[in-house]
Amino acid sequence: MFKKSRFLLFFFPLLLNASFFDWLEPLSPKAERAKELLTGFDASIEKALADYQVPGLVVGVVVDGHVVYAKGFGYRDLEQKQPMTPETLFAIGSCTKAFTAFAMGNLVDEGRLEWDQPVIDILPEFRLWDQYATVNLTIRDILTHRSGMPRHEFVWYNSKMSKSEMLKRIRYLQPSFDIRERYQYGNLMYFTAGLAMEQAAGKPWEELIREKILNPLNMTHTNFSIEETQKTDNYAFPYLEKGDQLKKIPFRSLSLIGAAGSINSTLDDMMHWIQMQVGGGVYKNQALISPATLQELHAAQVIVPGAPETKETLLYAYGIGWAVLSYRGHYLVSHDGVSDGFTSVVALLPAENIGLVILSNKNMTSLPRYLSFELMDQLLGLPHHDWFKEGMDSIRKNKESTKESKLKEDRMRKKGTSPSHPLEEYVGIYEHPGYGKLAIDLVDGKLEATYNDLVFGLDHWHYDVFTVAQEKQEMIVSVEGTKFTFCSNSNGDIGALKVPFEPTADDIVFERRAAEKHSTLAYLRQFTGAYEIYGYTLEIVIRNHALIAIVPGQPNYELVPASDNEFTIKTMTGSTVQFIMDENQKVKEVLLIHPYGAFSAAPKK
Repeated sequence: MFKKSRFLLFFFPLLLNASFFDWLEPLSPKAERAKELLTGFDASIEKALADYQVPGLVVGVVVDGHVVYAKGFGYRDLEQKQPMTPETLFAIGSCTKAFTAFAMGNLVDEGRLEWDQPVIDILPEFRLWDQYATVNLTIRDILTHRSGMPRHEFVWYNSKMSKSEMLKRIRYLQPSFDIRERYQYGNLMYFTAGLAMEQAAGKPWEELIREKILNPLNMTHTNFSIEETQKTDNYAFPYLEKGDQLKKIPFRSLSLIGAAGSINSTLDDMMHWIQMQVGGGVYKNQALISPATLQELHAAQVIVPGAPETKETLLYAYGIGWAVLSYRGHYLVSHDGVSDGFTSVVALLPAENIGLVILSNKNMTSLPRYLSFELMDQLLGLPHHDWFKEGMDSIRKNKESTKESKLKEDRMRKKGTSPSHPLEEYVGIYEHPGYGKLAIDLVDGKLEATYNDLVFGLDHWHYDVFTVAQEKQEMIVSVEGTKFTFCSNSNGDIGALKVPFEPTADDIVFERRAAEKHSTLAYLRQFTGAYEIYGYTLEIVIRNHALIAIVPGQPNYELVPASDNEFTIKTMTGSTVQFIMDENQKVKEVLLIHPYGAFSAAPKK
């Protein structure tokens, strides 16, 4: 008996950890009332799961620092009937942005950078399309989505390029507004913010998030990659609804844009995150951020344009890593998160000391958002509004609108037309300096496009326009129906491909690349030498693996391979150079073809 008592006395202090004291600590009157209000709410959630066709979700509510509700519903694996629990891992998508903004706030507190400091001062290699924007864009601008840059999501989606390569590509992406002219949500600027943080702190973004947030909050199960998630024994599988059926889909890595959306977490861990947020930046008596900086994160920075989504949320703004809105007269700070097969909501009512988290494993479902409204109405004692019904009505209207749009589009199709070339002449590699390479192949008599390892089957629409008829993989947003427009050059050959990858900017123009054989040094050498034209000497040389034309008194011109013995002039639109070969495959004449006429040059003897 004595030995057993000594054993218990020795280990008792170890058992009295923070969660144990939380359990012992009495609930505040408001927390007690909230707990009672949510008793019996389970049935409403179960019904909503069935109505919205969501495999499963987890729901957590914090009031006055107390966890008053934390439950799992449905299944993390629908086929195996494995239940959701508060310990189940989910991809939280863009709810990651608040973590990035918080850690950036830590760096501001430490004096390592400032909100209104130009990005280029911290990240010298950063460039945008516009020079003025490049020089003047600040940390605050990129974190509040007012860079002038639209989403341009296809640049990074499913790409395996490096982060340094993506940073270089941003300069070739067309803005749709001037800097600070308008709010435009996107991920590329948060990607940039992550790189700026790494430069300022001298350590990876992931390490910063662990150091500043995860470790102090004891968020021990949170990670940054789908590979790490799948090594655990309790994670949610991603699902997508297609043809009114739920389908399990592959995990999609978001590591490339880490700071914008790569965090995976559990409900238990996220409870600590919102306890600290509504607790004024303090967790377990430890201050993780200055009150002024936290207030700056939660404050409206830029107005979000457009009509209100509902009559209950009339004013909508964006803070720093958070959306800020008026919800039925209450100050609401929240963020939605979406990644392939997952949808999340984190919501804070700072004035009421209330926070909630909803994580689900269905692609772009509206259930977490409407469920958050239902919960807030309960907790705030507001008059009943049937949010679940409003959500279902919205889904029905969207489906009807999609069908109507397809019918209207079909009426605009020019029936009975044919492509201007045989299909094999569309095959090739097309390239854009920002979007990279897009390949067109001929498979079983139809064109097939491959971009960032995403494969799309194309059907002829009309003339030289083809439509995405089939996606060979599941995607967060379907691109079926997207029009690929092939363009002929001045010689009548297919020279470019236009794709509306970014709806708020011009179509992305992918220029057709010459065949690989046209870029070898052996191929290029046969055109080098001196040529005479109207008494002047034109010299063709190779520099940096490219053919260069040197004309006295003029800038050097790079010749870009187009087809056999034919080149375009890089800086002169519509101008080409053709090398006419003799029977011995030696150049006997050079034709310089411009929109205003053609000129001939002969090898100099």
